[in-house]
Amino acid sequence: MANGTSVLVTGAGGPSGKAAIRALKDKGFRVIAADMAPAEHGADGFAKVLPATHPMYAAQLDTLLSTWNINWLFPTVQEELPIVAEKAHAYRSRGIAVYMADPRAVAICNDKWLTAKSLAAAGVAVPRSVIGESGPAAIQPLGFPCVSKPRVGRGGRHVTVHDRADTALVMRLAGNNLIWQQFMPGTEYDVLLMIRRNRPASKTIAVVFEKTSLREGRTGNALALERVSAPDVQDLALSAARALDLAGPVDMDIRRDVNGVAHVLEINARIGAHTHKAPEIFDALVGLYETGYLGG
Repeated sequence: MANGTSVLVTGAGGPSGKAAIRALKDKGFRVIAADMAPAEHGADGFAKVLPATHPMYAAQLDTLLSTWNINWLFPTVQEELPIVAEKAHAYRSRGIAVYMADPRAVAICNDKWLTAKSLAAAGVAVPRSVIGESGPAAIQPLGFPCVSKPRVGRGGRHVTVHDRADTALVMRLAGNNLIWQQFMPGTEYDVLLMIRRNRPASKTIAVVFEKTSLREGRTGNALALERVSAPDVQDLALSAARALDLAGPVDMDIRRDVNGVAHVLEINARIGAHTHKAPEIFDALVGLYETGYLGG
């Protein structure tokens, strides 16, 4: 079925986009790459697009889908996920496959505070968390060191570990744009999932990587990973996915506390930067497309 099938992959210059392009090309798909700037992509065509935050982005995406006769939209840019999720039903009605969670679940995953609140309410382990509007006193129960990071963001950007009680000024300046969390000092993992809704958990593809080196030392993107067996980490990821009713490819960061107990740090409702190391995720996506199922 790949022959003649056109896939639009967004974020072509990023690691997730590059991984998707490479995997889909290897499987015989015609791939159109999209990004804000020309990038080394290896696709069959390229379209320069507006930032996902631009008010005309959704209209431009609609035009691209028609212009390039796209059969499958493969979003990889965090900021565009809420837009694509809102329009996914309309895309599918046009015969375009989109494999991702519904708008509510995507909105929760895109906001780290909503992620922490929602998972905690469902009984899924997350670090103790507060936001800036709670006031400096609310941070004390988190202990030190603690972590601050933007509620909306990706790639470990602006994640800060605070070793001293110097947080009041930062909190006043940032307001409720930051989430503050208990620092987890143990091993960190990247869990990649491929979920089809209304299927048993045993049918979900789950791959666990241990992050053996982090860019900022204690935090940041993984510089090195090792595929491992960690049943408790995998089970936690599956519990989080069920709690939020996630579907499609999912990328999840999980870390152990001082006692070795795993906690969910954040969730991306899309493929992760290291999905090229888990080819079974792409195999499952292509297999799903070949059944004629368009997502939802």
